[in-house]
Amino acid sequence: MVLAPGYGGDDRQPILRALAARLAKDGIAARAVTFSTRGSRPSHAYERELADLRGARERLREEGAERIALVGRSFGGRMCAFLARAEPPDALAILGHPIAPPGRPRTDDEAALEAVACPTLVVQGERDELGPLGVLERIAGRNPRIDLVVIAGAGHDFGAAEPEAVEAAARWLDSILR
Repeated sequence: MVLAPGYGGDDRQPILRALAARLAKDGIAARAVTFSTRGSRPSHAYERELADLRGARERLREEGAERIALVGRSFGGRMCAFLARAEPPDALAILGHPIAPPGRPRTDDEAALEAVACPTLVVQGERDELGPLGVLERIAGRNPRIDLVVIAGAGHDFGAAEPEAVEAAARWLDSILR
């Protein structure tokens, strides 16, 4: 499983560490990445970020992983969805998809998510201002491979509901990867 952090985050992002620890109990290996563009603007067409994800995926394969999931938090989820559209993994999971920030529609993000061909989970806070549920529900309604889990009362960062978001993702990933 490749874990990708939110914008500005690194491979030690707490929500990703919690998910990796939870899945390690089930024997699922994870490799977290720190995007090479961390601390600066994303690369043109996200070329460097996608290369970082590909590199982590290949290292997992070299270590013997038979099934690969791309898992991303926020910005990392966007990058995972872009890669999944082009090179489908065994599973895709996004924790807090910033698919439509206020006043900034992201049609490429919507198209990428709508086009995924692998089992996909989006765990979203009910009050996530960067990823309105209406947008995600519409896309999930068009793509039967997408499961949408809504965390009641949570915003984009999940807050006190983070353990609930981690557990929802862990259960789903375990069911797909084992």
